[in-house]
Amino acid sequence: MKKLLLIISLICGLTVISLGQTMNKLNTRAKMKSMYISNFAKYTEWPAEYKQGEFVVGVVNDDALATMMETMAKTKTINGQKMVIKRFSSPSEITKCHLIYVAGKASGEVQPYVSKVSKFSCLIVTEGAGLIDNLSAINFLTIAGPLKFEMNKKTFNNQELIVSTLLENLATKVIK
Repeated sequence: MKKLLLIISLICGLTVISLGQTMNKLNTRAKMKSMYISNFAKYTEWPAEYKQGEFVVGVVNDDALATMMETMAKTKTINGQKMVIKRFSSPSEITKCHLIYVAGKASGEVQPYVSKVSKFSCLIVTEGAGLIDNLSAINFLTIAGPLKFEMNKKTFNNQELIVSTLLENLATKVIK
């Protein structure tokens, strides 16, 4: 009986350690994304009517990122505007935002959200292969190593946004 309890305790302990390491890795990635997203916003210019009130960041289906962004919003502003984070889990919930991050690897997952925000001057940020081609303005690259991003200036222009050349120069790929 003691051996069985010892084995169960060992398995539970290893599981907790493994989960802790996985969560730490996810939280580190979410923290990096939140810092990038904050800087994307700082180096983007919105139309005049978007420069007043709260700066709204929408996060779709990424709780770790939303939590990091909420923590950041307590102490940071974007271009002098108080940052507010809104979590969305379906396109029908979408409201006007300055920036939206849509978690989803396939265009079919992302497209309904992009369609919904197309009527706003909204910076669309995604993370998935090929999404930069016609859906997002900025796309995180899902490769090993440090976080990188690519940019589609056509999408910026379609959304009536102006991107800083400084940010453009940091992108690994720019579609003009």
